This record gives sequence, C-alpha cells and structure tokens, in this order.
Amino acid sequence: MKDKFGYFLKTIWRVIWCKKEEYEPFDDEYLESFGIKNGKPTDQKKIEKAYTKAWENRDFEINKFWTRALYFWGFISVIFVGYLEVLTSKEFSKMQELHIDLYLLILGLLFSQIWYLSMLGSKAWYENWEKHIRMLEKYVSGDLIKIVFYKSNIYSVSKLSEISAIIVMIFWAALLIQYFCGKSICIGLATILFYAICTIILRYGYPSGSYKSKKKNTFIRTREKYGY
Repeated sequence: MKDKFGYFLKTIWRVIWCKKEEYEPFDDEYLESFGIKNGKPTDQKKIEKAYTKAWENRDFEINKFWTRALYFWGFISVIFVGYLEVLTSKEFSKMQELHIDLYLLILGLLFSQIWYLSMLGSKAWYENWEKHIRMLEKYVSGDLIKIVFYKSNIYSVSKLSEISAIIVMIFWAALLIQYFCGKSICIGLATILFYAICTIILRYGYPSGSYKSKKKNTFIRTREKYGY
C-alpha cells in the first residue's frame, strides 16, 4: 500500500515539476558526426541522407503546426459557442448557480494558453530542423536556405500566429474579469489560484520537456529521451 501511495505521489510530482536532464554542447563534434572533417566530407551519401531527412522533418513540423492550430481553434470555438448558449439560455439562472459560465471561461483561457505553448513547441522543433539544414546544405546544395530574395518587409507567419493566440488569451481574461465584477471575492481568489497552479504545471511541469544545457543556441546529443 505504501509503495502504491509513494508511486502515486511521484507521478503527481512529475506532472507538477518536470526534471530536466542536462546535456553537454555538441557543436564541435556536430560536423564530424556526419563525416565532415576539416571542412571536407568523407561520406557524401550520409550527408545527403541527413540533409534530405532534415527537410522532410521540417516540412512535417510545419504541417503539424497548422494542423494543431486548427485543432485548438475548433475547441476554442466550441467553448465560446457553449458560453454564448449559457448566457442566452432560459435556464441561465440555474446554470449560473452551478457556475457553468465560469467553468467555460476558465476552460477557454486554459485551452488558449495550451494552444500558445503548443505553437512555441512546434516552432522550436521546425527551427531545430532548419538549423540542421543550414549546417549541412553547403555540402549538398550550397547556401540555398541562407539566401533570401528581399522585396519588402517579410512578415513572420509564426509570430503572427503567436500574437493571435495572445489576443485570444486576453479576450478570455477580459471576459473573466467582467465575470468577477460584483461577484464574491472568494470565487475570484479560488479561480486565480486554480489558474496559477495550471499555469505553473504547463510552464514547468510535465509538458515543458526534459532538455537542459548550460549553453544556449547549441546542438546537444541526447540519449534515449526526447522532448515530444
């Protein structure tokens, strides 16, 4: 019984706080791992396979970026429609007693935050593969991805998507503030506490990944653990 309870507590702690495993920087050995020594490739086929795979993985991550966006937009839209249905329902007073409108607002805000963090995670992975392409391309196709045709301001689609998610979060937060006007302070404090706990878990808990390195913006060689 004690073992089961201990395992339960450890599981809860892993959800609340994710232990990050520290890895050493791998920049110096990166090119050598693909058979490139002193700037000269010794295994061209290996480099070309790695280069092609990096492009495939980058395209996969970009495709998933938009697939996940549609997924979250669907959920958020359903929650908002449900919230409007509660407000316009003939049984509004009964639903208000059960705090259904409050639960929907919290759910909308949490889903919007998860959508935002999901975008950051997806962006990190396709930037990872772009970095591989930048490192290997001069040995395969030349500096293609590094050369940009500039015509006018180039807007970042991913950054615009991030701003969209932040706007939606602000929208839900504004509805929550409006809800608390004239309500009990206890309900407001309980909601803030609940949301703060959820935010801490999302930012630093189970979803936050397990990578850690003393040096930023560097390659690391992982073992059997992955950040997905």
